[in-house]
Amino acid sequence: MQSLSKSIEQFIYPQYCNFCNAPLSETEQLYCSKCRVNDVQYSKLGNWVLQLKTHQNLDYAHSFYWFGEVIQTYIHHLKYFGWNAFLPRLINNAVREIDLPNEASGAVVIPIPLHRIRQRDRGFNQAQAIASELAQQWNLMVDYEILKRGKYTKSQTALSTSEREKNMYMAFHITKPPPRAVLLIDDVLTTGSTADACARQLREGGSRWVGVVTLATPKKKKIFR
Repeated sequence: MQSLSKSIEQFIYPQYCNFCNAPLSETEQLYCSKCRVNDVQYSKLGNWVLQLKTHQNLDYAHSFYWFGEVIQTYIHHLKYFGWNAFLPRLINNAVREIDLPNEASGAVVIPIPLHRIRQRDRGFNQAQAIASELAQQWNLMVDYEILKRGKYTKSQTALSTSEREKNMYMAFHITKPPPRAVLLIDDVLTTGSTADACARQLREGGSRWVGVVTLATPKKKKIFR
């Protein structure tokens, strides 16, 4: 019945690809398969932690994809509307492209938290959805409670690196002794200031190895390939 309803909806209100304007099939969302394959590109950066502008407390950083139009649209829908239908396929394809370092073999997956007010307003934390899927793919434990965001910070988008660091200073705290190895999870990695602020608290609490994995990073980072 649900499939029939979707077919009728598609017939009456056809959906078109955001790139080429071709009609989408019932299994396609926002973009047709051809445009999605052409635009979604693996970053192939490997561990690019040393290229992050803020990385004093991080041992590892990996971003699966370049932040192109398709990934940007998917993340926007995930971040603001809680639409995560694309995540399993996107992550399943990406994890095949990398091998985690030995230090991460027993790591606990921890999503970078939102402040409770922001999470209440959105009703959703995109990092938790990504973390849940990655933990399943890598057969790792996930902890949603150990790391908390106590300081309500303004958006990082228009801030410089130094402003980002100041904005993130003491924004996070831990609720219990953290595990020895941690994989932080978020949607986008740019300067590393947010992940490094989290890593600082984890290290002060006792963690010995902290990495961060994200879905994407802006394509300007391609200079580090």
